[in-house]
Amino acid sequence: MSSVKASKEASVIRDHASARLGGLSPQRLLIITGLAVGAVLGFGGNFLPVGPAQTLTYASSSLGIIMGSALLAAWFAGQGKSTVAVGFALLALAEGSVLLSVFALAGGTQRPAFAFAAGTALYVMALLVASLPPVLPIWVRILGVLAAIPFATYALLSLLDQHPAPSDPLASVGYVLLILAIIGWIVTVLRATPASR
Repeated sequence: MSSVKASKEASVIRDHASARLGGLSPQRLLIITGLAVGAVLGFGGNFLPVGPAQTLTYASSSLGIIMGSALLAAWFAGQGKSTVAVGFALLALAEGSVLLSVFALAGGTQRPAFAFAAGTALYVMALLVASLPPVLPIWVRILGVLAAIPFATYALLSLLDQHPAPSDPLASVGYVLLILAIIGWIVTVLRATPASR
């Protein structure tokens, strides 16, 4: 009898907390926050001068995307959408490689582009695996697939010993499309029905 009462009390507390967050569960709020921080700081870092402030901004962006995409993977896995969940887990892994390149650059390593190129190759797999199944809205899926194209080209050029810079136009176009896809993922989480929350 006491376990039923404790369960009801926990449910009331959870519902009250969700109501205070505008109906968002803590997990959904963290997903949105991580992805938004990643997108805003990633884009905003482009307007900072090269140096510690830009490096810190890019590192914070990567950490936001890692957190948001890992939680998004768990969210989709909890809904039984395992293929899309794997796509977002791969995105967290890809962003971890990009974070490594940021730290390599900050540490004065001469070749941070190798870790960045590996991250772009992982972006391709992540974006395709998350976008091809008919789970996300079609416009978000299209943006994910389109973002994969410049990242695939960048990674291929790196493998062919062309070594484009991380500031190369291919990477820039890929990131613009990725940011638009991230906005789509945020909208998807915000619009989720109560059954999928």
